[in-house]
Amino acid sequence: MQCMMKEICAPCLQVHRDPVTGRGTVVFTCANQDQPMGVVGFPELHERLGRNSVQEELTARWIANCRVHLDSN
Repeated sequence: MQCMMKEICAPCLQVHRDPVTGRGTVVFTCANQDQPMGVVGFPELHERLGRNSVQEELTARWIANCRVHLDSN
């Protein structure tokens, strides 16, 4: 999903590593959803996505709770 903040809030920061030099650069992935796989720092990506898991779980539970109440009406 692409956010509308465009390089303001920083949850989407991603490290890209040059495969030749090993040098890392930090980019905002919200600015470009298509990242070249050869430079994506997957350990950092996994860590960043893990930080979102609690929020995603709470959102899913809230939606499920709302659906139960809507279906009962």
